[in-house]
Amino acid sequence: MRIIVNGKEAGTKEKGCALCGATWGEYYEEIDNEKLFFCCDFCALEFTNMIKEVKKRNNWDRIDDLEINGNYYTGRTCTAKRQGKEYKFYVKFDDEGGIGTFKELN
Repeated sequence: MRIIVNGKEAGTKEKGCALCGATWGEYYEEIDNEKLFFCCDFCALEFTNMIKEVKKRNNWDRIDDLEINGNYYTGRTCTAKRQGKEYKFYVKFDDEGGIGTFKELN
């Protein structure tokens, strides 16, 4: 999965956390058979919940590209792509790392 966070490629220790783009931390999680870098387990939990929601709503088995813009406080506007299809959404997480707000965007 190719991941862009606020305009920069992410998902490895060198490039930054797959959700927030931070380069500190040492947490990894395997998602869709890819080992992705996260700054902390909380970002990994939020990312995992977001991916599950997008896959469930679109009946996708995986996501090819994911563009994330925003942050924890304002929420994130995202675009997910799978096999030429595009899905835009807004997500904001709750204090437990779950999805607090999820809106489909046109």
